[in-house]
Amino acid sequence: MQPPDSSAPTPSITTPAASAPHVPEAPQLAGLEASVHKLENTVRRFYRLAVMVVTVTAAGLFVSSGGAVVMVVFASALVAVVLHAAARVLSRLLHIPQWFSVMLFVLVLVGALSLVVHVSGPELMVQLSHLHEALTSERDALHNMLNSNPLGHAVLDHFPRFLGGNMVPDGHAGTDNGMDFAGSMTNVLTSTFGSVGTMVVIIIAGVYFALSPHLYANGILRITPVAYRSTMRTVLLTTGHALTAWVAGQMLDMTVVGCLTWSGLSLLGMPLALPLGLVAGLANFVPYLGTFIGAVPALLIALSVGPREAMMVAGLYAAIQTFEGYVMSPFIQKRAVRMPPALTILSQTIFGAFLGMWGFIFASPITAVLLAVASRLSAPLPPNEEV
Repeated sequence: MQPPDSSAPTPSITTPAASAPHVPEAPQLAGLEASVHKLENTVRRFYRLAVMVVTVTAAGLFVSSGGAVVMVVFASALVAVVLHAAARVLSRLLHIPQWFSVMLFVLVLVGALSLVVHVSGPELMVQLSHLHEALTSERDALHNMLNSNPLGHAVLDHFPRFLGGNMVPDGHAGTDNGMDFAGSMTNVLTSTFGSVGTMVVIIIAGVYFALSPHLYANGILRITPVAYRSTMRTVLLTTGHALTAWVAGQMLDMTVVGCLTWSGLSLLGMPLALPLGLVAGLANFVPYLGTFIGAVPALLIALSVGPREAMMVAGLYAAIQTFEGYVMSPFIQKRAVRMPPALTILSQTIFGAFLGMWGFIFASPITAVLLAVASRLSAPLPPNEEV
């Protein structure tokens, strides 16, 4: 019996191949990935919207509950911007450290103000006292004129007595004029001392901010989440540049308006031209509406002189306002922050309604900062999408 031939081919046993998993085709994978990506974008967009709503709500609650504190901080930042800008110029000219230039500028400013008060203070105080007496006399005359007819009497019923009205505070219907005047003077003194204390806090905080601005800016960056530090840094830098430009432009505008008012009233022979020019310049810190506020004392004084003088003063203020609106403002806006007039007036109304007098005063610089930050962070609008 012969052994089997090993070279003979062995029969192959075929087993059924294991079933391979079903692999989707490329178009199906692309559609699935697109759906997942779209869902992620939707969730991310919803998350950003929720964060924005919560942030705006929290900011609104914080501002409404502590608006005065926010305005004090903002006013301190304005003071710091002025000191820092002036100190930077001194530092470049004299080659001295930044902190030393800040202190030097503060000392020079205090010395200059002290010299002005020493030289012109007595005369200015006398003129301000005469202005107060004249305005009080005109207020009484206006009160008598309005109180002589029913419509004017109804208007006076909505003003308190110490402002020349007929309104009696709640719970004081039976008090005499002496008690009413004493209560009003107490409120005025309390408000005055509170304002003086607030101004001291603003100046001191502004000096400290100007001495080491990078310390406070870096502190804000440290408490900012890492993912948003770049954006926060852009916001801080843009805020500083916008405030510097706004303050520089507004100080130039205030100086020009004050000098023009003083010169114009002096040429017209109006009394108290210097304090009225000072009031007009300071009131112009609030754009547009401040011009009308600064014109009220001058018009009242002019009415006490005569109707012809009142018309001349009204024409003078109208001419100054025209020059400021068509010459000064475009010149300043080319080098500072461009703010539409309607938006400025609306911001003054809104901030004044929510934050009172502080909000009305600082509405313009706050709006300038918001516009600058929004312009810096938002994408430019393509020309074909512009209205």
